[in-house]
Amino acid sequence: MKFWLKMVLSIIVMISVILSVSRFIMVRQNFMRSIQTSANQNRNQNTLEKYHLESSMISDIQMGEEITKDKIVEYVKSLYSYVENSLEKVAVYTENHELVFSNFEKIEELTIEPLFNKETDYYALKKIKDKNYMLFSGYWSINNEVVYMIHIYDITEIYEERERQIREIMYADVVILVIASLFIFIFSRFLTKPIEKLNETSKKISNGNFKERVKIKTNDEIGELASSFNRMADEIENKINSLNLSIQAKDDFVTGFSHEIKTPMTAIIGYSDLLRLKKCDEETTAKALNYIYSEAKRLEELSYKMLALMELSDQRLELKQTKIKEFIEKISAKIMLENIDLKLDLEERVLPIDKSLMEVVIRNLVQNAKRANPKDKCIVIQGKNLENQKYRISIIDKGDGIPKEHISRVTEDFYMVDKSRSRQNGGTGIGLSLCKKILKMHHSEIQIESKENVGTTVFFELEVKENEK
Repeated sequence: MKFWLKMVLSIIVMISVILSVSRFIMVRQNFMRSIQTSANQNRNQNTLEKYHLESSMISDIQMGEEITKDKIVEYVKSLYSYVENSLEKVAVYTENHELVFSNFEKIEELTIEPLFNKETDYYALKKIKDKNYMLFSGYWSINNEVVYMIHIYDITEIYEERERQIREIMYADVVILVIASLFIFIFSRFLTKPIEKLNETSKKISNGNFKERVKIKTNDEIGELASSFNRMADEIENKINSLNLSIQAKDDFVTGFSHEIKTPMTAIIGYSDLLRLKKCDEETTAKALNYIYSEAKRLEELSYKMLALMELSDQRLELKQTKIKEFIEKISAKIMLENIDLKLDLEERVLPIDKSLMEVVIRNLVQNAKRANPKDKCIVIQGKNLENQKYRISIIDKGDGIPKEHISRVTEDFYMVDKSRSRQNGGTGIGLSLCKKILKMHHSEIQIESKENVGTTVFFELEVKENEK
């Protein structure tokens, strides 16, 4: 069952119960008030008539007349002879509960016994067929003559009025419920419409449409829920996009890695097979061995860098305060560059770095600069203090440069601007990717400025701690 339908039915049932209970209490109170009013009026009337009879009999007693039971009946008959057609009737009983007079034709159908009470006046409500009556009993004793007088009043109109009120209230309640149901239906549909939109949007998102959003602009709880839902959808979309990018990156990595292994392996297998199956002259043999050696060295370099990349995932930095000028000078002394000069332009500063990882960065950047074929056969490592408590390290060459459209991608795994030239120079396509990851662990990032046939400057900035020694 739909939520809006549950809400409509619940509210209608609640209104019905409230109306029924309130109307029942109102009608009952009106009815009881009418009964009490009628009882008071009839009691007063009963008292007046009793006083009238007593005064008449007292006058006769004073005149010397004897009051007998028959005399009392005569008094009663004379008093009620004029009310034959009124709603008031009377019945007279002896002390032994024997009926001696009644002008009520249905007296035999009444249960009179409970009304015989000598202590006080008493009244009861009785129903005979479709008529309702109020009965008053009175105890009367004159000259040792005891009688009970039962006054009977027709109060059917009070009951009929109650039934009329009930019918009119029922009709009114039906009209009220119909009108209220219409308004409740419209109102509930209006209130639950945003929830239905949320439900529809959630279904679309669950079916893969992660760009779907809820367009609900209200200041109530539903509006807050919609905002939270949209934020959740944004997070889900971002997570899924990140996962997709991660999966794509892994696929690209595996593809690139497979390709990088396949190319040198093909050359190694081909030339080794040539040497195995044929007798070659010295020149061919030397050429084949050189190919096998160079490709094997490239595989070795690739394996080392692959291991470095894998270790970085769980690598914990061991940052130590290091004199950067002295550190780079030691590294430069170990880097062997054929036919290329390595110049240093360094300012001294103490920096917190991981020495082994930072050496990998410097070596890779210098090797990349070497592969760019510097026209002046020179590579410069520059270190400058900046005003913002940072130290910039730059590797500068005047080589082939990088096309503008490739600069943003050169730090991707296995990405090469010129694959044939990079392989010829011993490149693997993961050097800059490795540098990027290491610098990220140092809270820095690699920056590249390059122009084709002009040169390239690769630099990064390291933070200087205030408590440097």
